[in-house]
Amino acid sequence: MNRVRYKMGLSKIIMGVLTLMFLCLAFTKYQNVTAATTYPYLLKVNKQQNVITVYKKDKSGKYTVPYKAFVCSTGVATPLGTFKTPERYRWRLLDGDVWGQYSTRITKGILFHSVWYYKPDPSTLSARQYNKLGTAASHGCVRVSVADAKWIYDNCPIGTTVEIYNSKDPGPLGKPQAIKIKEGTGWDPTDIWSKGNPYNNKKPTIVGAKNQTIKYGEKVDLKRGVKALSTAGLYITSDIKISGKVNSNKAGNYKITYSITDLLGRKASKTVTFKVLKDTSIPVLTGVVDQVVSKDVKIDRAFALKGVKAKAGKQVLTIEYIKTDITKNEDDTYTIDYLVTAPNGKKASAVALISIDREAPAIIGVTDREIAWDTVVDKEFALKGITVLDDYANLENKDITVTIIDNKDHTYNVTYEVSDGCGNAAMENALFAITDFLKIEGVKDQELPLGYVINDSYVKQGVKATDNGRDVTWKLTVSISKPADNKYTVTYSVKDDSGNEEIATAVFTIPLDKAEAPDIE
Repeated sequence: MNRVRYKMGLSKIIMGVLTLMFLCLAFTKYQNVTAATTYPYLLKVNKQQNVITVYKKDKSGKYTVPYKAFVCSTGVATPLGTFKTPERYRWRLLDGDVWGQYSTRITKGILFHSVWYYKPDPSTLSARQYNKLGTAASHGCVRVSVADAKWIYDNCPIGTTVEIYNSKDPGPLGKPQAIKIKEGTGWDPTDIWSKGNPYNNKKPTIVGAKNQTIKYGEKVDLKRGVKALSTAGLYITSDIKISGKVNSNKAGNYKITYSITDLLGRKASKTVTFKVLKDTSIPVLTGVVDQVVSKDVKIDRAFALKGVKAKAGKQVLTIEYIKTDITKNEDDTYTIDYLVTAPNGKKASAVALISIDREAPAIIGVTDREIAWDTVVDKEFALKGITVLDDYANLENKDITVTIIDNKDHTYNVTYEVSDGCGNAAMENALFAITDFLKIEGVKDQELPLGYVINDSYVKQGVKATDNGRDVTWKLTVSISKPADNKYTVTYSVKDDSGNEEIATAVFTIPLDKAEAPDIE
């Protein structure tokens, strides 16, 4: 029993020693610098922009040639200055009890290293911290992807110069785009050296690209429904490249290739076929209408095609597809026959009748007028009783232009003008004169019958007074003079509301063979 216990104890001791040796090899600093070591690169870290630019030597041995750039994450505590790398580690325990792969020391407490892991295990990456690459996120170290950390680890020997500075300019190579991964992912997609990394067997994918059948003339959107996913499973649809074109106005099969390259440099492509069907649409003519035109218009093909369009489906056909045939008729009209033939051989026709308008419109009802003194002479008044006629145009009174000139002598010159739209115009003139509309009618000289008494009632018989056509006989007054030479002079008078007065007179005669003059009441 004691021997067994001794053997078991010895085994544990041996295993412990071997484990300690492995850890010393894996996690202690690694350096192998000789007097012959050369430094092919200079590392410049732009803290403000979170970019590392690698410079190599020019022909004179100075680090002036930008070679590559890495996106990184610095922190507030990242020091500015120039340093030389003193040591490096395969795995390194970091602040916060987390681990970094391929760590290269810049100065005391500051390292280049991968985004941290919860354990020295490449499957325990912090995805949230990884997605912060390109922004300030560290406690002072310079975080990079595993691939970039390993490149520094492998290619920049101990003693390599590192410059850390601030600038708004990211550097001569710009700022690379940071790779993103899904939350909960424990692997760095750039870590191709770790066995078991699921990303090692993945590549980008293109989804939604498929063979399609397109109607003739249909609008084609090659990107519709097509998406791309990166190796990490995130959408990178905007990076899709498309080669090939589809002419939907030409039937046939078109090969279209979609390709994508993600930030890992991995590629995917897919080729599909777009089939454009033959055109079966019947052409349509628009803009073919009957017209009435001036005698000065030239009826030719240019006139016939003005405003006329043709389409076949969604394809707009040029005038070369339209045939016109113009016939002059005996009644001073033209017939235009249209025939459109689409590229697919389908036809459509239309006819238009063109009439030549040679006659001016007629303005009816224009006459000289007598008007009352208080009449408002304007367009509305002047157009009363006026009509306009035309053999083609549908004209109305509102189409008549009325010009009124006040002659300052109680008359108005009124001019009526109208055009039919084909260059034919008519003009009529009228004179409007202000007239005294206060009238006494029926006044006449008379011979008195024997025995009559001359009085107001008698002399008013048959006499009528009007004011602008309105009966105002009741306003009429008379004055009878004394007889002279067997005659009486009767004066009639009437006034309007404005004080204007109209006067008329008549002579009433007594025959000489009569006994004596009648009495006057």
